[in-house]
Amino acid sequence: MKKTLILGVMLASLGAVGCQGAYTSIRQIDGTHYQITRSKQGFFKTTGTLLDCQARGDAMTCTEVSDL
Repeated sequence: MKKTLILGVMLASLGAVGCQGAYTSIRQIDGTHYQITRSKQGFFKTTGTLLDCQARGDAMTCTEVSDL
């Protein structure tokens, strides 16, 4: 019973750690136009997204261009 409980806690903690994301690259196209890549670490795979962003004052509006 203890081994099953310990195994369950270990798997749950491993799954919680596996969902991290990071912005890996920012490229400035012109004064207010940027392309940003974001990678997300899943439980069994890593995915990436390309974002097209437009800066307006203190805010940045982004649209998803494609999944990598």
